[in-house]
Amino acid sequence: MGRSYDQFCPAARALDVIGGRWTLLIVRELLLGPKRYTDLVAGLPGIGPNVLAERLRELGGAGVVSRSRLPPPAASTVYELTALGEAMRPVVDELTRWGLRFLGAPRPGERFRLGWLLGCVRAGFRPELARGLHETYEFRVDGDVFHLRVDDGTLDVRHGAAGEAACVVSTDLATFMAVGARLLTVEEALERGLAQLEGGPDAVARAVSILGAHLEATNGRYGIIGAVGATFRPDAVRGVRETYEFRIGDFLFHARVDEGTVEMNQGPAPDPAAALITDLATLLQLGAGTLTLEDAFAGGSATAEGDPEASLRMAAAFGVVLADP
Repeated sequence: MGRSYDQFCPAARALDVIGGRWTLLIVRELLLGPKRYTDLVAGLPGIGPNVLAERLRELGGAGVVSRSRLPPPAASTVYELTALGEAMRPVVDELTRWGLRFLGAPRPGERFRLGWLLGCVRAGFRPELARGLHETYEFRVDGDVFHLRVDDGTLDVRHGAAGEAACVVSTDLATFMAVGARLLTVEEALERGLAQLEGGPDAVARAVSILGAHLEATNGRYGIIGAVGATFRPDAVRGVRETYEFRIGDFLFHARVDEGTVEMNQGPAPDPAAALITDLATLLQLGAGTLTLEDAFAGGSATAEGDPEASLRMAAAFGVVLADP
């Protein structure tokens, strides 16, 4: 192993094993199933091959990771978690859940892979809604395939197709995220041709109900209100007291900002300092950081009303990317 904290403490001993750079992210990747060395390189962009090899050797020495060879025709060497490594699952889930508070919009230069989102899916699992349920759901998102197996209040998320699935949903990443965040219902996605379903609609409805955005990540609110509220950045509006209105199609809600805190409510604002008028698709792109506010205005997919300076504060408060801050 590498450097030790030299402390007779369980937390320190745990960090001796998994506290090194990249180590916990290797565990994150292997929680989705066995991986070849090349799969790990692809899932960990930026890691050097020597660092990956060293971390795998350390994890193997600690009994966290094992190496095996798949039978023909694959005949590939794969790395997988041991029972000791699998015991890290609740730790990684809780870390992911805690990290949702800091996610916000993607930063310039940040990479993204669907597999990293699956940790958020697992972290958002609501076991109380899955008691007595034994079902598997398969999702095909922009060519990536994974499945979720629910077994009496427990959840297992794995890459690859399911042997037997109660439903198979094919869609793109934006739609998948919108449904999970309650910005879009499954029925709406199917009606608009944004998703295709094989199997029973009741099964996919159950999947969404137990796998959606975590309560703490949306301040206890689902739907558009909760999803927008989850992006609130208190440091951007310290000392600000004003109300912003959001008009998403026919749906209106508002955010009351007061000294770095926010209160989200449905309906129009009594006296908004600024209002954003847009559609669901544009809101998704603004929230994901794939569309700047200026481009949305220039393309006509969004408009603003009220004080222009308040509109900028509104954008900063909710993590909207500005082309020219």
